[in-house]
Amino acid sequence: MAKFLSLENLKTVSNAFSFSLKRFSFTLLSSLVATISMIYLATEDNENNEVVKIGITFLLGVPLFFSAEIFGERNPKLKLPSLAIGILFLLFFYFLDAPDPKDLLYNKSFFIKYAVLIVAFHLLVSVAPFFLNKQISGFWQYNKHLFISILTGFLYSVTLSIGLVVALLGIQSLFEIKLSNDWYPYIWIGINGFVNTWIFTSKIPKLEIIDEDNAYPIGLKYFTQYVLLPLVAIYLAILVAYEFKILVAWSLPKGWVSIMVLASAIFGILAFLLINPLKNTNKWIQIFSRAYYWILLPLVGLMLVAIYVRIHQYGLSEPRYFVALLAIWLLGICLYFSFSKVDNIKVIPLSLLIISLLAIYAPYNAFQSSRKNQVGRMESVLEKNKLLKAGKIEVPKGLKLDSLDQDKLYASLEYLSENRVEIFEKYLSPKQFQELKNEKNEYQRSQLVLNLLNLPSKQSYVKYRYFSRKNENFIELHNADYMISSDVSQYKEDVFSRTVAGNSLKTKLEKNILEFTINDTEKIDFDLSSLKELEGNLIDSKELTFEKDSQNWKLILIIESGSSENGEIEYLDWKILMKRK
Repeated sequence: MAKFLSLENLKTVSNAFSFSLKRFSFTLLSSLVATISMIYLATEDNENNEVVKIGITFLLGVPLFFSAEIFGERNPKLKLPSLAIGILFLLFFYFLDAPDPKDLLYNKSFFIKYAVLIVAFHLLVSVAPFFLNKQISGFWQYNKHLFISILTGFLYSVTLSIGLVVALLGIQSLFEIKLSNDWYPYIWIGINGFVNTWIFTSKIPKLEIIDEDNAYPIGLKYFTQYVLLPLVAIYLAILVAYEFKILVAWSLPKGWVSIMVLASAIFGILAFLLINPLKNTNKWIQIFSRAYYWILLPLVGLMLVAIYVRIHQYGLSEPRYFVALLAIWLLGICLYFSFSKVDNIKVIPLSLLIISLLAIYAPYNAFQSSRKNQVGRMESVLEKNKLLKAGKIEVPKGLKLDSLDQDKLYASLEYLSENRVEIFEKYLSPKQFQELKNEKNEYQRSQLVLNLLNLPSKQSYVKYRYFSRKNENFIELHNADYMISSDVSQYKEDVFSRTVAGNSLKTKLEKNILEFTINDTEKIDFDLSSLKELEGNLIDSKELTFEKDSQNWKLILIIESGSSENGEIEYLDWKILMKRK
């Protein structure tokens, strides 16, 4: 312990963090802003979508600025231009690319785009110092250090945050000091956000050191040989057997095949990348590196057929677009490593980075292509069945559609109502469009649009609402003798029994009535029909508090949270205050 806390050791740690701060200033600043935003959101009762937008923008800036700064370290003359590009992109993203804060949490397409950007910028991190450098060995060593630094940062930050949380609990318990619960998200988010980033950046050696490194961790070799490669073999065996089944039965592949092929490809390519430095020293690894892609080729063909069938049946959507794009990318990677004599592993992250950005921002990107395809499919059915009158959708009563047209129309209406609700402005009356737009739940919109168009629902219309009491950190006891909690959620028709100071208490929820029976003689019914239309997590306590008297008791019921489905309460979490008369 004395050695650990020695002045020399503390100075070494301090120098490492200080050097990291100078080396990756923009990265750490971006991480700090994102972390502060997340802490604010975790400790504030009120929703603030503007802070959410700021937080996710700067979170995106962490890998972007890291890429710019590590690229600038390799190419000093290009450091300022690369940082300027990073700043301009974040400004573009915040002011032009991201939706208005009020619509942020209801925009499914935006979150798909954001997820792809996060992946793309992490791929950028893996190739940034080697854009203008052809050294394959250095590229592998650089990514090895990235991988180790990520694991180190995760281990350090999780251990530190858990330790500090436990220490805080100990202080409150031992010294009987009452601290705000806000300290827990301060610690957890702060350490696993900003401090984690600082630890990660402090563990990245200078590029000159990485270029001279030729060590191969023995643990990585064992992990690849005894964990990854067996998983790859299992997936390949399943898929090859399934391929034979398709040939024998002569049936189209199921949707699950795409997931299996992608999983196999991810594990296989990761294994291939991890053992790349050993391929010239091990005959077995050379055989695996070549044979793997030849085996994968027909499976990629199977994946292409599966996604084509899905798109043909239900039209194009962003997830299907990306799956199709990944299948085409996998085909290209398989062909490259099957025939190329160079085997440049930098091609894998670089090509995936390029197609990710093209899929978001290029013409005919995932979002434009999906919208155009689904609108075209919808209009083709509407025009075929003469359901468009002066540009508006008018559906006569008792309309009968053949099964093919119905599947095509309903799939398009579902996609557009959930992801592109603005499309319907030209097809609906202003009143209908406003009603559809006001419904923020995307799954409810897909059913609402069928109701507005007088189309029969394919399945029962489900209106699901969740509600909970605004957290006020206290409950007024009203001089009650006892306070009883439901402990677990009470679902409809469930009967709970317990004993309170020698008095038996039974509760039952049925048809929006919460019934209390005391000592099998006194029954008190709380009519909770007013809750069935509530929705949100900031409901005022007054709306969730009910009072009733029996012969011997005064009862105050406080609803903590619950849900309703189609106007009937499904479950409740409650507290009851009981005062003896």
